[in-house]
Formats: sequence, C-alpha cells, structure tokens
Amino acid sequence: MSLDDVADELYGLDPGSFTAVKTAREKEARAAGDRDLAAQIKALRKPSMSAWLTNQLIRERKDQIEPLLALGEQLRELQASVSAEQLRALTQQRHRLVYAVAQEARALGHERGQTVTDAVARELEQTLHAALGDPEAAEAVRSGRLISGLQYAGFGPVSPSSAAAPAKKAAAPVRKDDLAEKRAERAEQLRQARVEAQEVLDRARAGLVDAEASRDEAAAELASAEERLTEARDRVDQIKLDLDDAEEAAEAADHELKGARRAAQNAQKAAVLASQRVTGAEYRLNELPEP
Repeated sequence: MSLDDVADELYGLDPGSFTAVKTAREKEARAAGDRDLAAQIKALRKPSMSAWLTNQLIRERKDQIEPLLALGEQLRELQASVSAEQLRALTQQRHRLVYAVAQEARALGHERGQTVTDAVARELEQTLHAALGDPEAAEAVRSGRLISGLQYAGFGPVSPSSAAAPAKKAAAPVRKDDLAEKRAERAEQLRQARVEAQEVLDRARAGLVDAEASRDEAAAELASAEERLTEARDRVDQIKLDLDDAEEAAEAADHELKGARRAAQNAQKAAVLASQRVTGAEYRLNELPEP
C-alpha cells in the first residue's frame, strides 16, 4: 500500500465514505509498522463538494473534460496572436463549454446520489475556468485529487498547493512534439470538445422537452382534479341543503305524528266514554217495566 494508492482510492469515493475509509487505511499502515505513511494518510483532507465533482469528472468523464483543458492550452497560446474579436469568440466558446461540462458534472453527482446546489455548481465552474486560465490549475484538476475549488482572476498563476492532495510521481519527460502536429492534435481535441458539448446540449434540450411535456400533463391533470373537486364540493353543498330540508321535513312530520298520537289518544278516551254511556243507557232501558 502506497500513498498514491490510498489517495487514488479516497478521492474516488463518495463523500460519505471518505472519513471511514481513510481511518481504516491509516490503521492498516500503523499495523504494518509504517508510521510515516499513516501520518501522510491522516493528513489527507476530505474534498469539498465542488472538488469531489471535479475529481469524478476527471475519473469518469475524462473524454469530456480533457478537450476542455486542451482548449485552455490553446487559448493561452493564442491570446497574444489573435484579434480581440477572435479572442471574444473563443472566450464565449469557453464559457459555453464550461457550462456544459458543469451540467454534466451535476448530472453525474445526482447519479451518485449527491445533492448539487447552485452554489456548488458555480464553484465548480470557477474551478474549470481556473484550469483553463492556468496550467498549474489544469494539472491540479487532472490529478483527480482536488480538496477545494480553484479560483482564477487572470492575474498570475493559481497556486494549487492548498487545493490538491499530494500528486503522483511525475512521469518520464516526453519528447516535444512538432508544432504543427501539436496544433493539429489540439484542433482535433477542440473539435471533439465541441461535438461533446453539442451532445450535452442536445441531451439537455431533450430533457427539457420531456420535462415540459410532463409539466403540461401534470398541469392538465391538476386542472381536471380541481374541476372534479369543485363538482364534488357542489354536490356536497347540495346534499347539505337536501339534508337540511329533509331534517326540517322530519321535524315537521314528527310534530304532526305527536299531534296525531294525542288526537288518537283523545279519540280513544272519547270512544271509551261513549261506550260506557251506551252501556249505562241500555242498562237503564232494560230496567224499565213494559207498558
């Protein structure tokens, strides 16, 4: 186990796993008797969210971010030789590419289950702009080990020492390419960056179309639901009115029933009294002698 191995592992992890894995690797190094390595591992800092996104871009979307970094090299070379109008056009293209790559990073973050706020996205764009403006910042981004965002105001180089974990050992020097071949290679990288940026834009537009269709469908369903709710409330109001009328009718019928019961009871009493009178009259008549 080396510091490079541990750093490569840690800065590829999701943010929630960083501390636990770092502690485990530190303990492994101590158990192996390598206190220097354990101290170096302990010193590794957890990346900010924007730095984590940048690290994942270089690890998982290298084919998209490398052409962007190559564009930065080309812009730095051309700044002194192109017209102000051409430089403005290149700068506008840079902003479009940075925005496209940043949106791809947000999508990558969501795929990994991370919440990417607008503030984090802006910090990521600042880091990409810094990588375009300064070669040291570009190398810090390429390391895949950023621990914080980078900023570049256009005055001198960005110092990535506080923004990147220990870098890998430098590779052996590569023979300098022929200038024409190098420019052709960068032109191809720029062309590829434009193609990929257009693909990102096309996917974003397709997503917008789907989102708008879903929005319209949801709005139509909402309007339908509101209409059904209004109809249901109207029915409830009518039922309440009908219930009030029915309760009034029931009260009136109950009142009439009570009056009818009293009348029936009185009639029954009168009938009993009349029957008693008839019986008494018959008895008196039967007691009278025949003429």
